[in-house]
Amino acid sequence: MHWKGRVAYLATLHRKEQVIGPLLAHHLGIQVQVIPLDTDQLGTFSRERPRPGDPIHTLRLKIERARQAHPASLVLASEGSFGPHPQIPWIPWNQEWVMLRVFEPGAEPLELVGYAESTQTNFSHRWVQSWAEALDFAQRAGFPQHALIALDRPEKPQVIHKGIQDEATLKQVVGELLARQGGLHLETDMRALYNPTRLQVIAAATQNLIAKAQSLCPACGTPGYWQIRSVSGLPCGQCGAPTPVAKAWVYGCARCSHTHTEPVAEPWADPAQCAFCNP
Repeated sequence: MHWKGRVAYLATLHRKEQVIGPLLAHHLGIQVQVIPLDTDQLGTFSRERPRPGDPIHTLRLKIERARQAHPASLVLASEGSFGPHPQIPWIPWNQEWVMLRVFEPGAEPLELVGYAESTQTNFSHRWVQSWAEALDFAQRAGFPQHALIALDRPEKPQVIHKGIQDEATLKQVVGELLARQGGLHLETDMRALYNPTRLQVIAAATQNLIAKAQSLCPACGTPGYWQIRSVSGLPCGQCGAPTPVAKAWVYGCARCSHTHTEPVAEPWADPAQCAFCNP
């Protein structure tokens, strides 16, 4: 098995190794050690710092900085994103990426990225004007197992209290901000060490990374032989016309040029996806 018995270094201060480490050890034989990198310098959920680019770009920056501190050959990083679901905008949506980059002498770095998404998230926020409203929000958010953040205002906040995990602290912070300005912005703390629900999605992204690492190119044996693009045109189950739904996936190697095309298991598309049956 590739990399069995080797150490991969994870750039984090947010205890993500608690879910990533056991999975990689069990399935790939990789031992995970932490490089204590302050990844908040590359963006925060509480908006003090914007993310410097898209998630993949940010993951590469995390790994680059980790290797500056510890020039290892296997380096990991994780990145998450929260917002409204693209098709159902009133439902919150969590996306997670876990990247492994492998640096071997004489070869270009090999990059594998695991991905998972879920609507099972407590991501939420509310403007509150009383202790009763604050407590109601906290209970709905899964407090105290899930921490909260209190801000004086949702945009460009000047006062930020993070990692609130007990009722006494919450009551004190809420009381101070209510006395000062009559209201405050509460939101869920989405950092992994304060959000066990998010950790489950990070675990799912790690499982996806493992599946890619275990999928070897039939031509050169490189890990990461995976879907690279879809081929649309699955026929409508009612009229048989081609639809935008994928009829096949093209698999490709992360290192050599080998590809193959594999049809999807479903023979027909839902007529709701057909431009003729559902114009």
